[in-house]
Amino acid sequence: MMKKLILNMRYSVKLLVPAIASSLLISCADSNILDYSVEQPAKLAQYEYLNNYDALKTYVDRNAHPNFKLGSGITVSDFLKKELVHGLACANYDELTAGNAMKYGSVVKNDGTMDFSQVTKFVEAAKGAGLSIYGHTLCWHSQQNTTYLNSLVNNLNNCLHINTPEAKANSWDWQINYQLVSAMKAGIKYTLKLRTKASSAIQIGFWPYTEGGSTQYESSIAAGGQWADVSVSFTANSALEKLQFVFGTFKGDLYFDDISLTAEGSTKNLVSNGSFDADNSAGWAMPSWQSYTFNIEGALDGSGAAPLTPEEKADTLTWAMEQWVKGMMNSCDGYVTAWDVVNEPLSGTDNDGDGLYDLQSVKNVSADDAKNNFYWQDYLGDDYARTAIKFARQYGPQNMKLFINDYNLESDWDDNKKLKSLIKWIERWESDAVTKIDGIGTQMHVSYYMNPTTQKSKEDHIVKMYELLKESGKLVKISELDMGIIDESGNTIKTANLTFEQQLLMADFYKFIIEKYFEIIPVAQQYGITHWSPTDSPENDSSWRKGEPIGLWDLNYSRKPVYGGFANGLAGKRVFTPSKE
Repeated sequence: MMKKLILNMRYSVKLLVPAIASSLLISCADSNILDYSVEQPAKLAQYEYLNNYDALKTYVDRNAHPNFKLGSGITVSDFLKKELVHGLACANYDELTAGNAMKYGSVVKNDGTMDFSQVTKFVEAAKGAGLSIYGHTLCWHSQQNTTYLNSLVNNLNNCLHINTPEAKANSWDWQINYQLVSAMKAGIKYTLKLRTKASSAIQIGFWPYTEGGSTQYESSIAAGGQWADVSVSFTANSALEKLQFVFGTFKGDLYFDDISLTAEGSTKNLVSNGSFDADNSAGWAMPSWQSYTFNIEGALDGSGAAPLTPEEKADTLTWAMEQWVKGMMNSCDGYVTAWDVVNEPLSGTDNDGDGLYDLQSVKNVSADDAKNNFYWQDYLGDDYARTAIKFARQYGPQNMKLFINDYNLESDWDDNKKLKSLIKWIERWESDAVTKIDGIGTQMHVSYYMNPTTQKSKEDHIVKMYELLKESGKLVKISELDMGIIDESGNTIKTANLTFEQQLLMADFYKFIIEKYFEIIPVAQQYGITHWSPTDSPENDSSWRKGEPIGLWDLNYSRKPVYGGFANGLAGKRVFTPSKE
C-alpha cells in the first residue's frame, strides 16, 4: 500500500528526514506534510491515528478554562534558531519555560558579572511569536555559580578600610584619592559605582579633580551601618585625573569596595584596583599632610582577609541576590510575569521533629550535593524565601505571579507529606503579612508502573495532591510534567524496549493526570500545565532520564501515542481511538 506520510507520524521521519527543506522547518513544524510516497510497513498502521490530531493547544476549552496556559520546557538556543523547535512551540503551546538559560549558573560569571544577552534574545523571540514565558528560576540551590558565591562568604571580604581618629572641622580635612591610569575626557558622561559601609552615618564628598587644575564637586555619597550600593553619574568638565573622596567631619571606620568608573556606552572599568581582591592598595593614597590609617581589610598582620561573621555573610548574600534579581527583571523588561521564585526548597527529612520536612541544607544532603550546590538558606536562614520574594516584587512588574516549585508532591510513599510540609512552610513565610506567594508548582516527573497495585497507589496520591492544592487556595501549575515507565519488577523501561501497548498505557495515564487537574482544581486556581521535554531523552547525550520515553514526540519529532493521550486529557475525552491490531 502506498501512502503520503506526515512528519509527525512515528517512524516516517526516519525514512524522509534528509529531504526536509529548511523553509518547511521555519513554519509550523507540527503540520508539515512531506510530499513523498513510500511503502508503509504494516507496523505503521498502529500509529496512523495520530495524524488525525490537531495541535495540542487547540484542545483546551478556553471558555471553560480562560486563564489556563499550556506550556513546554525548551532549550533556548534551539528555539532561537527559528527552525523546527520554534515551529513546534508556536503551533502547540501558549507558554515556554527555559530549561537552563534563565538560571543563575547560566548568567552569573565567576567574578560576579552577569550576562543576560541570551535571556534578552529569548524574551524578544517569545514576544515576537506571541508566547508568554514562565521564569525558571530565581532562587535555587542547584545550577548556581558556586565559585562566585563561595568567594563572597569564604574569607574573601577584602575591602578598603579607613580609620579616622577624630572628627575635623572641614570636609576636606580627611580625604583619599585614586589616580586614574587615563584621565577622563571633558564632555563625556561617567558613572561611579561603589559599595560603602561606615561605623556611623556619614555623607562622603565626591570631588574628582586634576592635579594643579580644576575640581568638580559632585553629589555626596551616603554610608551607614550596612553595606549599600551607591551610584553617581556626572559629565566631566575637564580632563579629570583623580577620584577624590572627602570625609573630614567623620570619626570612625569607613569601608569602600567594588569601585567602578565607566564612560557612557562602555563597560570598561577605569578603576583597575576597585575590588581590592589583590590584597594591595595600589593607586590609592592620602595627601601627605594627613595622618590616618587605611589598609586592605585584614591584611595588616599579613594573615590575609578576615573571616566574615554570619551576619556579614547574610548581608553580602542578600546584596548578591538583589543584584541577580534586579538584573534578571531588567533584562525581561516586564514581559515575564510568572516565576518559580524559589525552586525545590524542601528536603525529604524531618530532623527537628516538628512533623514537617526541613529545608534543604548542606546538613541533610549527600556529600556531592553539599560540594556542588549552594544553599542560600544556610546563610540567610529559614526565611530566605522572603528575601527572594521581596526583591522580585520590588524589581518585577506589578502583575507578577510568584510560585514555590518542588518535586515529589504527588508522592505515595509518604502520603503526600512533602506537599503538606510545603503548604505549612508557605503559611509560615506569609505569616509576616507582607510576603505574598501566589502559587504552587508541582513538577510531576512521574512514571507509569506496570504493577497494578503500585500504579493505583500513584493515581490515588495524585488525586490527594490535587485536593491538597485546591485547599491551599493557591494557583496551581503542573510545572515540569514528563513520564517514564517501570516494569513489574521495578526496573526502568528504556525507549528502545518500549512496546506499542505500553505506550498506550502511558497515554492513558497522561489523560488521567490532566483530566483530574481540570476536575479537581477550581478554574480560578488553574494556572496551567507545562510538559517538560518535547522529545524523548537521548541514550548517550542527556543528563535527564537518559534513554527514557519522556517526550510527546520521539527524537525525530514524530508524534507518539502519549501525544494522543495528552490531547485527550486536554479535550476531556478520547478524541481518536488507536487500533491495537
